[in-house]
Amino acid sequence: MTPPDERIPWFRPQVGAAEERRLAEVLKSGYINAGEVTREFEERVAETIGAGHCVAVTSGTAAIALALMGKGIGPGDEVIVPDLTFIATANAVRLTGAEVKLVDVETGRFTLDVDRTRAAIGPRTRAVVPVDVNGRGADYTVLEPMCRDEGLALICDSAEALGSKYAGRFLGTFGDAGIFSFSAPKTISSGQGGMIATDDEDLAYRLRELRDQGRRSQGTGGNDLHPVVGFNFKYTNLQAAVALCQMDRLADRLDHFRRRDRWYRDLLADCPGVTLPPLDDGEEIRQWTDILVDRRDDVVAALADRGIGCRPFWYPLHTQAPDKAPDDGFPGAMAVSYRGLWLPSSFELTREQAELTAGIIRQTLSG
Repeated sequence: MTPPDERIPWFRPQVGAAEERRLAEVLKSGYINAGEVTREFEERVAETIGAGHCVAVTSGTAAIALALMGKGIGPGDEVIVPDLTFIATANAVRLTGAEVKLVDVETGRFTLDVDRTRAAIGPRTRAVVPVDVNGRGADYTVLEPMCRDEGLALICDSAEALGSKYAGRFLGTFGDAGIFSFSAPKTISSGQGGMIATDDEDLAYRLRELRDQGRRSQGTGGNDLHPVVGFNFKYTNLQAAVALCQMDRLADRLDHFRRRDRWYRDLLADCPGVTLPPLDDGEEIRQWTDILVDRRDDVVAALADRGIGCRPFWYPLHTQAPDKAPDDGFPGAMAVSYRGLWLPSSFELTREQAELTAGIIRQTLSG
């Protein structure tokens, strides 16, 4: 994730002795597949966010796909996805056999435009998958009743939002289910992994079947009963051991993210050419600090020259080959994507490094 020439990384996992000790315990036990440690991690996340059930799977992509499958979504159905998101959101829909219907985002919070969503609902629409971009909650005050009234499943892509809140509730607890990712650039990382959170007990049972070859409870691999179709999307004790150690440090990590965002906001508040997206500092927690910036490519090049990592926003999905569509249907995503930049945001970032980054941005934009 971190190129060798980056003196200040954009982001990287933080693992150490605690993870090594917990991994050694799992290895010594001889049981490295999904088991008690996985269940401990599921219970820990459920307790943290106040969800009734959590089901750990192989990735955030798998989590979205299985949540949709658990709600009966499949071939012939249509699922609404925001145009500005990592392509995994759309690919998860394709994994179910359903079709992706892209809808534009609003430019203030970068999340699904609810008015355009309402207009996009058609006879084959069966679900909506909003994305909580970088810890910003989608407008669930509208989306939840809208989906309920229209009979649509609401599966929330909260991959980047563990610990962040919207309207007083943890993201990942809205709708029928919410999902998290534990890939490398996340607050909690086990290399890969995902989690589905839900208060629907029947859905939780179905998710466990889908995760483990149709079995609701742990089998032997021998003469087990497989009453329904399922697959292999299990999250192992080895992965859970790493993630659990980081859950012990979750509060400290979230506090650091809050401080990091305040640093950048202080340092760039009056910088010409930089727009700081609004932040509810009492509830929202950014996975990475983001800005909208003029002459973004020049800024990226200037930072790279000094060994400072950053990441431009995703291209809008409608510009990618699988979802190619005219730009004029997605003015919000176009306006945000080509100015958006994630600044260095790692756990080790210091105030001095943020000052250096902000200084280079100012210098570049001043000519």
